[in-house]
Amino acid sequence: MAKQKKRATVEDLKARLDAINPELFEMLSAPKTHFSFRVNLNRSNTDEVLQGLKEEGFEPKAVEWSNEAFILPIEDREKIVKSKIYTENKIYIQNLSSIFAALNLKIEPHFWVLDLAAAPGGKSLIFSERAQKVSAVEPDKSRFFRMKRNFKESMAKNIQTYNKDGRFIYKACPQWFDAVFLDAPCSSESHIDMQKGITWWSIRRIHKFAKLQKELIISAFESLKTGGEMIYATCTFAPEENEAVVNFLLKKYPNAKVLPIEHKLPNTQQGITKWQNEEYSNEVAKTLRILPNKAYSGFYMARINKDEG
Repeated sequence: MAKQKKRATVEDLKARLDAINPELFEMLSAPKTHFSFRVNLNRSNTDEVLQGLKEEGFEPKAVEWSNEAFILPIEDREKIVKSKIYTENKIYIQNLSSIFAALNLKIEPHFWVLDLAAAPGGKSLIFSERAQKVSAVEPDKSRFFRMKRNFKESMAKNIQTYNKDGRFIYKACPQWFDAVFLDAPCSSESHIDMQKGITWWSIRRIHKFAKLQKELIISAFESLKTGGEMIYATCTFAPEENEAVVNFLLKKYPNAKVLPIEHKLPNTQQGITKWQNEEYSNEVAKTLRILPNKAYSGFYMARINKDEG
């Protein structure tokens, strides 16, 4: 009889999170108190949105690093989707960590931006407001068509969509893009609901995604123009999917340079350079972990420059 594999437990996850940050498990377990949204500049502007929401009884609070991102108490989440401002697609509900990461991609008005794992499309919409052209790639067919509908409803007219496997984009588009964003598929540890317990999470899942992420980050880097910048991101805490993937890129490409991330966020931690029996380049310390807090979900991001070499 085949030996049954041991199911991962909450204790397994907690032990890993404690090794990254002793406060992380408690942060992840805490109930959500706020949610966030962003003004859709393709359809509206901040003044119109705030006035409209005020008239409907909402009192959003601004974040200090953007004049288009706002938070509301979590109890307003169900109410706001029935508001006129929301149904007219003048706002887009999106996590603050994702908004922050997307706004940190260096974009000039003439840029052509690649969003390599784009669905549901919130970051592509941000790029569409700042760049001349955006290419949004999504391999999953159902997610791809929902993303296309999302772009149409948001009136983003400068986004090209491709139902393709991002691992191979660089073969068709070598060094085409001025900027690249890769929010890689991951084990999604920041989305674990501790009230429901551990269901789909496992170490095996982490290693499966780490392999995929290394293929995707190569495609992203090869698709980037020399001198351009990219951001690698995940919504997981696992160093195997975060620092280890960036370290892999640095080893493979001497012209890949990690750039510092300037911010005023209180809930952050710099990238770690040691995990279990592995040691990473000291450059990885320039990467950033956003820790779960209020409207912020757990997130990891790295800014990477493709040097002249």
